[in-house]
Amino acid sequence: MITRSCPSCGARYSYPIDECTFCRVTLVEQPTESGEVVAVTEVTVPSLGHEDVPYWCALVARPQGGFAVVKRDLPTTVGDTLSFSSAEEGVCYTIGVLGSGVMARGLVELFLSRGQRVVWVGRSLERLGVAREKVIGRLGRVMDEDQLARATARLTIAGDQNALAECDLVLEAIVEDTDAKIAELKAIEPIVSDTCVIASNTSSLPLDVLSAVLEKPGRFGGMHFFNPPTRMKLVEIIRAPETTDETDAFLFDLSLALGKTPIRVANGPGFVVNRVLMPLLNEAVRELEDKAAPAADIDEAIRLGLNHPMGPLALADLIGLDVVVSIMDDMHARLQDEAYAPRPLLRELVAQGKLGRKTGAGFFEYTPPPNP
Repeated sequence: MITRSCPSCGARYSYPIDECTFCRVTLVEQPTESGEVVAVTEVTVPSLGHEDVPYWCALVARPQGGFAVVKRDLPTTVGDTLSFSSAEEGVCYTIGVLGSGVMARGLVELFLSRGQRVVWVGRSLERLGVAREKVIGRLGRVMDEDQLARATARLTIAGDQNALAECDLVLEAIVEDTDAKIAELKAIEPIVSDTCVIASNTSSLPLDVLSAVLEKPGRFGGMHFFNPPTRMKLVEIIRAPETTDETDAFLFDLSLALGKTPIRVANGPGFVVNRVLMPLLNEAVRELEDKAAPAADIDEAIRLGLNHPMGPLALADLIGLDVVVSIMDDMHARLQDEAYAPRPLLRELVAQGKLGRKTGAGFFEYTPPPNP
């Protein structure tokens, strides 16, 4: 962060300005590396349905005098020493992200906010350009002008997978489809370096099937972030049968460096969270089919009765009803348990193109459709 001070009257400015508004004297710029938090407010704002996930707005005293207001998505308390460039002082990797959907955008935003370099690859440069502007806009809410400029400089977008050649990690976040993921993994392995770790953000697909197509499966593992990844703390770390200890440790330690809580889970259907979640979503849909209550009342009852931040039907809309059906179909086939067979109403909404928030309609109407 840059502090601008007037050599005549001593006035200090934290925003870009060339001369003192009082003296009309050219300001002197001084870098401010850190300061002490003297006050902090915990704030909750709407975030794709996760309204109860906070960020912290800290008032920081600068060594040169004066104060700065800093927004953070990590817990902050009075007395902390806050580094204005802390996200860029830790270990910095070059991370490749494959995909241009909601999860890919969230992952790029997360990595940039934590000081990582990002190579973002998708099939359409035009679509990536639009997604890039959305990410920069969201980062601008919590970064000052200098921080945003540095974050933007760390981002490269490309329509060609050859751009991934220098990455330390490539994380695929494309559609939740086994064949599509296999094709992507086979295509990138000859491009990346021998030391590059390859990971999948799959929410339920078997890692043994995905890793089987790789020449070096030891460097492959699962790194399942939750939507929105900038807010949700959990990362499920999953080992494929041949994942090495080094790969597992890398994914675990990187999650910690990103401010997340990594939990190692087995390579089973749905891992941990989705194995519990999908029957809950399915039963909520069954209640709606049985007219137990209107959709909003079902969600409110479960939200209050189980102390969840949002109801299951709204959560299904957030995930995407097509994604929910895909996950359930996969788990139903692998577990042979009817609890995971998608309810008829779910399939009906997907057939109608009502996929939830991303299309503007699902169990609920979203007008206009959200622009995450």
